[in-house]
Amino acid sequence: MVNKKNIIGNALFKEIISIRINTLWKMISMIDNGEMPAPNEEGATGKYDNKGAIFIPGGLIYQDVDEKRIEYHKLPNLTPHLFRSQIRSAMQYDNATLLYPDGIAKGVNLDSGFFSKAARNINIFKKAAFRRKKKISSKTLMKFDSEDIIRSHCPTYFPTPYGARTRISTCVSIGLTEPPMFFVFYKTELNFSKEQTRRFSDQLDRAQHPALTKEGEILYPPYIVVCHDTRYSEHNYTGLTRILGLGKFGEFATLTFQKVDARLSNEFKRKGIEILDSDIIAEHGDIKIICILRVYAATNPGRRSTKHETSIVSPENDLDLDLDQINAEAIRQYNIR
Repeated sequence: MVNKKNIIGNALFKEIISIRINTLWKMISMIDNGEMPAPNEEGATGKYDNKGAIFIPGGLIYQDVDEKRIEYHKLPNLTPHLFRSQIRSAMQYDNATLLYPDGIAKGVNLDSGFFSKAARNINIFKKAAFRRKKKISSKTLMKFDSEDIIRSHCPTYFPTPYGARTRISTCVSIGLTEPPMFFVFYKTELNFSKEQTRRFSDQLDRAQHPALTKEGEILYPPYIVVCHDTRYSEHNYTGLTRILGLGKFGEFATLTFQKVDARLSNEFKRKGIEILDSDIIAEHGDIKIICILRVYAATNPGRRSTKHETSIVSPENDLDLDLDQINAEAIRQYNIR
């Protein structure tokens, strides 16, 4: 499985986690006022992530829903600081944010049907290619729908029906787990010219690697990051964050903020994980919150893997964030006493 540093060790996750910590304090203020949204209600967001987000490596996308080629605002000498400010700005837009080593495209509307078809066809052809029996029976099992694919990239507590953000992000992530077949689908579906073929193959190759500054600092990883505006579990204290395209089919990760209670302590004891004082992100009354990264194992379409690796994310130790400053700003914003 992908390790923690490969997922969070970049400017994108520094900003996302900073924003989610701010949101965490809003949720704490809502608990104080008896207004915490139910697990499957929207609204588990704060000032900076009020609409949620999808962050996608731009090389995976050739055109928008109106079949227009993607144009993005290039930012020469893009630094982690400038990149983070662009990420925070992008969180105020609906639709997808496309990331490039030299810029960003905000509020891009994608064709859900196109990517759903891509994900379905790729998995059907892949299953057919590995089918050992030559006889084609009337009970052919080589059939999937997009819900089978999405189910395999969500935790078990994530219910149906799936929304547009969940559907698009999951189906696009097939481009990271099966890039050659994703490329062929694009090429044949859009009838690429020789020049379009060359251009898209180059950008798809780049999308499979972390984006670096000239100084070698990582701006974002080669994954799709989905910031949901719903908690989906009573144990989550902000909107769920999913990370897709980690390796094989069904391999994904979640980032959650959870209360340290008996249930969580027992889970960590079984796994030999120790919670340090420096791991506590927020403390209010009898509530202590930590950030948890869970990386789920690969599985087959339609199935959900319960096997996962768990680790604690320490904003200060892992990301060198100024937690005191982030917390102080949020406490002022949400008038927490």
